[in-house]
Amino acid sequence: MPTISAVTEVTELNDTNGLIGRPGQYISAAWISDTAADSAETGIDGGAVVEVFADEADAQTRSDYIQGVLEGMGPAFGTEYHYMDGAVLLRVSGVLMPSQAALYEEAFAG
Repeated sequence: MPTISAVTEVTELNDTNGLIGRPGQYISAAWISDTAADSAETGIDGGAVVEVFADEADAQTRSDYIQGVLEGMGPAFGTEYHYMDGAVLLRVSGVLMPSQAALYEEAFAG
């Protein structure tokens, strides 16, 4: 995709959430910097995040948790598009236009 400027592997040392490798959390992840978002930021603020879990149930739990928190806080605190493929969760920043998020979904399903 032309707006992706970088992909950064998430490690124990740079994981701002401190969740990588913890029970029930993602076992690997990557931040996708997108110039249509704030590509200087890490995590979802930079554009998108791919999180890989041990199983689909953990991925679904993470997605449900994030969506629930965002819904409870209201749209002023942001939105995200979530796409799942088994134990992999793709989170796309709601700052991106729906047509841009659709490109991520298409590539992810590809």
